[in-house]
Amino acid sequence: MLGAGLLLDSHHVLTCAHLLGGPEVRVRVEAARGYGRIVSSHATVTDDGWIPRLDGDAYWGRIGDLALLRLERPLPAAWATVLHRLAPTRHRGVRLLGFPDHVDSGFELEGHLGGPPGGDGRVQVHPDRHGAVVVPGFSGGAVVDRETGRVIGIVASRVKGEDLGASFMIPVDTMLQHLPQLDPYVRGDSAVDRGLLSEDARRSEDEDVGLAQVLARWLGDVGSAPVEAVRVAPYDHTRTQPLLRAISVATRSMPARDRAERLTDLPPGTIPPVGSLDLAVDATDKTRAAVAERIADRVGVTFAPGETPEDGLRGRPLPLTIAVHGVDRAADPADLVALLGVLAERGSRMLLVFHGDEPAARDAIVARLDFHFRFGAVERELTVCADLARRGLPERLRRVKDNEEPAARSVREAAGTFAVVVRAERAVAALRAGGHQARSAWTADSSAALLADLARAKTLLDRAVDDLDDLIAERDDLRGLLQAAHAGVRGAPGGPDSRDPSQWALDLSDRYIEARDLLWRGPCDVPEARAAVGRYLGALQRKGTR
Repeated sequence: MLGAGLLLDSHHVLTCAHLLGGPEVRVRVEAARGYGRIVSSHATVTDDGWIPRLDGDAYWGRIGDLALLRLERPLPAAWATVLHRLAPTRHRGVRLLGFPDHVDSGFELEGHLGGPPGGDGRVQVHPDRHGAVVVPGFSGGAVVDRETGRVIGIVASRVKGEDLGASFMIPVDTMLQHLPQLDPYVRGDSAVDRGLLSEDARRSEDEDVGLAQVLARWLGDVGSAPVEAVRVAPYDHTRTQPLLRAISVATRSMPARDRAERLTDLPPGTIPPVGSLDLAVDATDKTRAAVAERIADRVGVTFAPGETPEDGLRGRPLPLTIAVHGVDRAADPADLVALLGVLAERGSRMLLVFHGDEPAARDAIVARLDFHFRFGAVERELTVCADLARRGLPERLRRVKDNEEPAARSVREAAGTFAVVVRAERAVAALRAGGHQARSAWTADSSAALLADLARAKTLLDRAVDDLDDLIAERDDLRGLLQAAHAGVRGAPGGPDSRDPSQWALDLSDRYIEARDLLWRGPCDVPEARAAVGRYLGALQRKGTR
């Protein structure tokens, strides 16, 4: 078994080039339909379908690794899949499908996307369960978005390392960079509105290198300011050229064959990372609803009947990086900025492109969205901390007592986090109710301090919860051990329910009841329960029971 692939139609299969070894190889493709009939056909690489895995250079990293196969005998077209363009955002839940050795019907792993984009716009995939990582046989397999069920890429490789349980996926947008002939098999809008695609990204002598460096630096540093604003007049070639080139590269929209020709002579620090921009929207003459619908489609938001796309965006994290072109030329600029505030609160970074030269208006919009971004970060961290403090910790303390180290110490330290949570809740409530004046007084330093307090509180709460979970796990193990031992002697000669009048049987019954009550009644005192189970097992051992 070499690996996996995607059946695109009755004659074509997409897979990873490194599985084949070369473009002249003839392989057998088996279409496995669950545990039922397996249909096979030989296949060879199409004339223009070989994109080998190359190490590239210091900037691009590993690139390519795609192969488009043509089947010698057609398979049922009804079995084919459809590829979808979706923003491969951090924390998006995915399923990885592959064919590890001896699992002919296929195997499935669950994970989530994370980490910065790799060379060539690849994306890291981390397993949801420690150790549940891809193995040989997964390369070329589908990466399926768990929320929508859409295929959004293929597994490319595993990250090798002692403790690095992760892999890389190739998103659909990156595939199209290398194999534009895949376009008929792809659904979903492009990451870039048509008017923002660069027809010719070659450097011109008079272009604004400073703007190109600003864009590349901001796109390449996710820890930089959440909002960046630039002015690019529609017919200003010196600034339009570097803007459109940065958008084309960062959104995985520039064909791979054009990179060497268009980018090699650019000044240092002017090329943004591939995949560093999730969406570029031209807001010129567009309504708030139209922009919201465009973003929702890119994210793959599902919403209930009667809800709007914006409703769907409000109810989820949005760790997106978005370029919005023509902010001041939207159908209603103020309405658009209100939508952008929603996105900022949900975690989106934004590059705002203005046409007009009104510095005061730009600065006011940037300040407003910067506030929303910082406010949203505090609110999300507060939600997690409040849930741990008011639900996660008390629920565990109702099951076990915190009377043994390290749980006793960590729970004692976590007790002080309640004051931090209450203080943060009051600050958030005041900001929501206080309007513009209260928000203006809330500086970046004050939000950073509150975030730092919440981060420390979350660390203490997580530690306490983990230590209590260890006690709960031990309690459950002791329950299983006691029940198994008791089942082994129940009904045996001389056992506790054999009507044996001996003192040993009575004593054994008392020891069982003592251990049972400690394990099942009220918050469990784990050290006492551990000792009681030990006494019960010791009594059995002294009697020599099986």
